Amino acid sequence: MKKLFGKFILGLSKVLDVILGAIVTGLSYIVNLLSSISVFLVLIGIAFLTLGSFLLPLVLIFLLSNPVFWLIIFVFFIVPFLGKKFISFLRYINYSLCEYLNDYGNFLLGNNKGYSSFKEYKRKYERAQEEQYEREREERQRREQEEWERRFNAFNEYFSNQGGYYGGYQGYQGYQGYYQNAGASYDPYSDFKNKFENACRVLEFNTFDIDYYQVKLQYRKLAKKYHPDLNRDTDTTEKFQEINSAFEFLTEENIKRYNQMKR
Repeated sequence: MKKLFGKFILGLSKVLDVILGAIVTGLSYIVNLLSSISVFLVLIGIAFLTLGSFLLPLVLIFLLSNPVFWLIIFVFFIVPFLGKKFISFLRYINYSLCEYLNDYGNFLLGNNKGYSSFKEYKRKYERAQEEQYEREREERQRREQEEWERRFNAFNEYFSNQGGYYGGYQGYQGYQGYYQNAGASYDPYSDFKNKFENACRVLEFNTFDIDYYQVKLQYRKLAKKYHPDLNRDTDTTEKFQEINSAFEFLTEENIKRYNQMKR
């Protein structure tokens, strides 16, 4: 009887995984579609208000008193926002519940010595999400590093074709005049320098002479301070995103590159 119930639990786990996975996929498609349409509606609204700015008071009165306007706001702006939160919750339920049932079913069948409490699967899900985010962050950093190298190589090749010489990072301080005379249209070294120093300001450093250990400490401090889930008094989402972007840019490689450019 115990093994029969174990097989039932395993089957239920697989069925729920398929059903919840299909719901998440369908809702994600709908939410992304509504989000795309909402951006289009915002652009139309801006254009409409710009062209008819002299009629703005009348337009606002008409819109605010029109139930269709509020229906559009709800469907294309509020639903996508709530939908993303709901999809995130469904993903958590899908992972936690199915993993729990799978381990419990295998325990009943004698394949596992034990199984964890349901709360433990929540922590496993959070760790899995953190690991996925870290992998995605490392992949974004890798692609950005490759893009910067491509820009630097193309820039140096441009100078070589012009008959000049540019010595890479070490030649950064002395090339500006030649760069202007050569007529190059894009300067990746200045772009990189500006982005690096702006990232330092976002992380609230008062110097550009930093190391990666300092960056990690400062990121943890500011991420905790501005995390939207921890700071409910004000909307810190944009600030939190800026902090994440700055942290992703201030890698060991980019810190080393910046220090080489200063020499």
